[in-house]
Amino acid sequence: MREKSKTTFLIQPENRIIDEMEDVLACMFWRNPELAEPALKFLNMISENNGLKDSYWSEFCSIVNITRGQYDSIISKLRGGGFIYKRNDVWKVSEGFEEFLIKIVEITKKWRGENEE
Repeated sequence: MREKSKTTFLIQPENRIIDEMEDVLACMFWRNPELAEPALKFLNMISENNGLKDSYWSEFCSIVNITRGQYDSIISKLRGGGFIYKRNDVWKVSEGFEEFLIKIVEITKKWRGENEE
């Protein structure tokens, strides 16, 4: 069984206006902001094609002009953040990130309700 990936997500970014998916990814790629745009392209390609074969990495790197190391970093962040998962050598979009955020909101609301008096 594969060990779970982890990543860091910036909760309070410098630019507090978050309107687009690019803004969400900027919070994930805050140490390497230049990777947020190719990460979004990767997510869009997965979504549009209902999956993307892992063997496509070389072509993707050429399309977005990144190195294999940068590709691996994008994969690591997206996987660790719960945005993607791999099954049978095909990358798929995951709902893990949204599920995590929903859980955080539920816990916070419950805590606030217990402490408001």
